Amino acid sequence: MSKDAVASAYTVMLNDEGFKELVVEDPTVLDPWELDDGEKAVLVEEAATEVSGYSIGMGPVMGHLGSGPPLSPGVASSLGFALNRAGGLPTGSLKGPGLVSDAACCPWGHAFVGFGAEQE
Repeated sequence: MSKDAVASAYTVMLNDEGFKELVVEDPTVLDPWELDDGEKAVLVEEAATEVSGYSIGMGPVMGHLGSGPPLSPGVASSLGFALNRAGGLPTGSLKGPGLVSDAACCPWGHAFVGFGAEQE
């Protein structure tokens, strides 16, 4: 399906701990995103994993998003903001699209969001 759909669902999970619990209890809450079974499984695994601090963004969802086509600018901006907020990083200086930070504190400088992979 769409990396944007996975990233959008993950953004909701990062912004709402209650939604993470719902995903674990009833994965059908992910149905509005029209995800395939593999994408749902990655999101459920992420929701069931306790992650905090600098580990935010290093789980199975970001591994899934880390290759292939770039995210759309709006989705990348929303995800980057949510990752920064969840990781305790600055959010006030983020400017979309592409998440350019005045403080240059963020590992994502454009719509391709990935960790451990070369970015163009």
